[in-house]
Amino acid sequence: MAKLGEHIPDNLIAGDFPTEVQAIAVTGPVEFLRGDVIAQTGDNMYALVDSSGSDGANLAIGIICDAITVADGETAVANMYIKGEYNQRALRFGGTDTADTHLRRMTEIGLIIRGTRI
Repeated sequence: MAKLGEHIPDNLIAGDFPTEVQAIAVTGPVEFLRGDVIAQTGDNMYALVDSSGSDGANLAIGIICDAITVADGETAVANMYIKGEYNQRALRFGGTDTADTHLRRMTEIGLIIRGTRI
């Protein structure tokens, strides 16, 4: 895991489309990895997007920027990408979902998914 201010190159960003980031308050217990595609549920909690979910859990809203672990009952600030171009192979979804499952929704909200070789 990177230290604050440290940059470790990866293949999540897949193009020149400008990225936009939004801060969110995440309540635990939860653990997100960089590249997790998340949804916001009706109780204002965040989870991996999963098409079999309901109450908002099936609608992608962003991609986690940096790994974060939040203990049970604690709240922390996480950043998520809400615009930009991303490598489909660097994304993680809930259940058996893939980038294809959420491609239309993600494109509509400005999260462009690209297939890359890496």
